Amino acid sequence: MSEKLNVLIADDEPELRAGIKSQLSPRGFNIDEAVDGGQAWSKLQQKKYDLVLLDVRMPVMDGLEVLKKIRAHRPFSTVAVITAHANLKDAVEAIRDGAFDYIEKPLQADKLDKLVDKALAARLLVEEMSFSSPIENSNADERENPKDEFIGRGETMQRVFRMVDRLANVHTSVLIRGENGTGKELVAKAIHYNSPRKDRPFVAVNCGAISENLVESELFGHEKGAFTGAQQRKIGKFQFASGGTLFLDEMGDLPLQMQVKLLRVLQDQKITPVGSNREFKVDVRIVAATNKNLEKMIEQGTFRQDLFYRLNVMPLFLPPLRERTTDIPFLVDHFIKKFNSRHGREINGIQPDALAKLKLYSWPGNIRELENAIEHAFVVETKNQISESSFPEHILESIQDKVEGWDLPFETIRRPNAETTAPVSDFIGPENSNPNHKITLDFHQEKEKFEREFIIQALRHNGGKINQTCDRANIPKNTLLRKIKRYKINPRDYES
Repeated sequence: MSEKLNVLIADDEPELRAGIKSQLSPRGFNIDEAVDGGQAWSKLQQKKYDLVLLDVRMPVMDGLEVLKKIRAHRPFSTVAVITAHANLKDAVEAIRDGAFDYIEKPLQADKLDKLVDKALAARLLVEEMSFSSPIENSNADERENPKDEFIGRGETMQRVFRMVDRLANVHTSVLIRGENGTGKELVAKAIHYNSPRKDRPFVAVNCGAISENLVESELFGHEKGAFTGAQQRKIGKFQFASGGTLFLDEMGDLPLQMQVKLLRVLQDQKITPVGSNREFKVDVRIVAATNKNLEKMIEQGTFRQDLFYRLNVMPLFLPPLRERTTDIPFLVDHFIKKFNSRHGREINGIQPDALAKLKLYSWPGNIRELENAIEHAFVVETKNQISESSFPEHILESIQDKVEGWDLPFETIRRPNAETTAPVSDFIGPENSNPNHKITLDFHQEKEKFEREFIIQALRHNGGKINQTCDRANIPKNTLLRKIKRYKINPRDYES
């Protein structure tokens, strides 16, 4: 184990605490103990724990009360409850309140090991998801304080985690939206492995990677001889995922005919394999994902509106990395640690100028592309810090274009979708508009001004109509609505 994990054992029986500690200590965990619920909550406020083993019946504060506090204030701690066989109702209530799992007294060594392994596997999934859309703190000192690690400007990720926490204990369909590389499958896995379905299969299907004439067979299965080449009976993904979660990635690529059949399955929870007259009952939770504008597809008649409403009960949106450039330092640090372990290197960071250059790149491949860029640097870099020269060539070229562009003497900036140019002072302020004066610009500040002006002009040219603006200006609807709210723009001001 490359990094020691923190475990808290909260139980009023000293012999039980000692037994658990003696079993887990050889595995390299940092283990703390609490003799009652009050002491457990006090320790949780002072330190971040990866795993909490929590007895239900304790003095001062019972385990269920501690659990509720953990879910409200420390939602990323994985909690497993300890209960006597006679009190299994407590365990059921704890699972409903967000506990990962439970174990009965007297504890058996093999069951304890399995519980710990499963709990930590689920914790790692949630941690990995956090780096697909990380939380960014506004104060550097706060980032080192576990008490404040979820406080900052990263409200988007906090909303995602809160939603995952709520979705883990219900069975409703989920639609995850975002560009490629933003971590949609990781979110789906985090929902599954923190839900009551965690012991059942998680089955992922890429709808865009299956030929149209094989989609039905892939999802529902087929009987022997159902079509040419069907030499034996095949079980479909719905049956494989029975009792668990079916992740339908690239949902926007599903053919219309299959959309109709999928809608019926969602309504009736029954499937009929190709070439069969028999219906099979299935218990499957659907988590779908797409990077496409489904609202636009509905208008074009390529995606069914009724299926959209069925899937979009609980939508989740993952923003692209270019809208969260302040998160890049945390991501880079994470990937450096990851690749040091994987490749046996001792890279101790990234040069400040190289990190600054990464923030200039638009990252069309999002988190996945950044991860690949850092791994590329690990292969190329010969020193103990990542330098700009170790970035992939296409990133270097793009960064150089932007740097050269910002170094030009600014006189005018063309307004989006307009035939005239606007003085640079409209965007950067009169104090910087003198062409003989060396201009000092703040990239993020000027980017926001430009975005706001772009959206206003786009709305004006489209009479304030949201859907029409999205279509003609090539802006995803969720992005446009989020920016309108952020910049306090009223589309009605531009109605024609």
